[in-house]
Amino acid sequence: MELSALGRGLIVRCLVISLVTLFVPSGFSEEAHHPWFENASASRGTVVETPSLQLPQTVRIRILRTKHSLRLTCSGAYAARSIAGGKIIPLHGACTARRTKKGIQVGRSVYSGGVRVAPANPSDYMVLNGRRCRGAMVFQPLPNGRLDVVEHVGLEEYLYGVLPREVGADWPLEALKAQAVVSRTYMVANLATDPDQRYDVANDVSAQVYGGLEDEASASNEAVDQTRGEILTNAQGKPLQTFFHSSCGGKTETPEYVWSTGDTIGFTSIKDPFCKEDPFYHWELNISEPILRARLRRAGFRVSEIKQIKIARVSPSGRAWIFLVKSSSGKREILGNRFRMAVGPEALRSTMITEITRTKRGFHFEGRGWGHGVGLCQWGALGRAKDGQTYQQILEAYYPRAVLSRPSAP
Repeated sequence: MELSALGRGLIVRCLVISLVTLFVPSGFSEEAHHPWFENASASRGTVVETPSLQLPQTVRIRILRTKHSLRLTCSGAYAARSIAGGKIIPLHGACTARRTKKGIQVGRSVYSGGVRVAPANPSDYMVLNGRRCRGAMVFQPLPNGRLDVVEHVGLEEYLYGVLPREVGADWPLEALKAQAVVSRTYMVANLATDPDQRYDVANDVSAQVYGGLEDEASASNEAVDQTRGEILTNAQGKPLQTFFHSSCGGKTETPEYVWSTGDTIGFTSIKDPFCKEDPFYHWELNISEPILRARLRRAGFRVSEIKQIKIARVSPSGRAWIFLVKSSSGKREILGNRFRMAVGPEALRSTMITEITRTKRGFHFEGRGWGHGVGLCQWGALGRAKDGQTYQQILEAYYPRAVLSRPSAP
């Protein structure tokens, strides 16, 4: 999981997006309230009530950008309506959503702008290209004949689809609950504040991987339910930017050594012996010099034939803060995380580098952990849960300056 592309803002906007708000005879209602948004019983554990802050009823996830036609159906009655307003058109059985020269065609109707497709009954679900999804689908036309697909879904139901993709649904409940709080906080801290932005987050590793209803599991859903509404805040009640990663390799990092930001609220570097079960705790990478040079150049680092790579500066956690690249045309310093992103985060799994050697064909790297190392170490949370720690203790370990809070219901 990589979060280097995350926004840094800690502003919460209380967005209320009604999934279906108009009347048609086939079961739709003017009623704005839906069972998707009903509160469950209070979560267990000690939390601080923060009535001045409200969580959003719904969130918006960009799940797809495509030029291809999309197959739609629903488990019950459903309909479409232009975002600009107007008549609601009931849909029957399976239909197709596709981009046309005039706009977007859904079923037999063509819309010049965006269109929302939603079930009549909130307990029903949409099916997009064979994958079940909660909530409503909003289709927007993009240049070059593309479609932008954004799912509008309840905050807690969004988390149902996140946890099984971020951690193992078979992990201990306390580890799942810690991830639920972190993922909920992340979403709240990253709600879009620009009214022209069509979505809050994407559904990939630039944010949180989201699989929708298709990937939900009972154990991870229980973790979401048992922590319903809980987020991490600072002392002033603002949601933290809760970075997290797969495994820290023995010690976590602070944000300024990854993204060159001074924002360290809620973070500190800690020793963490709990993530050693990670199968990629130790890793190696062999990469040829031409491929490495090409990747650096593609990322904007104009280097010629690379002769040597050294770690010029090390962060307090022991990570490569700055790399020194010596080439036939001179020397170039590159920030550690930028170097890793250029090489490829799936290849150079972390900047916790233990060895760099020149080989006949290129370079050999060895290191520990996977990810940027900031915030929650997911494999560490697993180890701590197995050791008997509660989710509150896990969160306190990785975010020692944070407050576990429950904002008021919207």
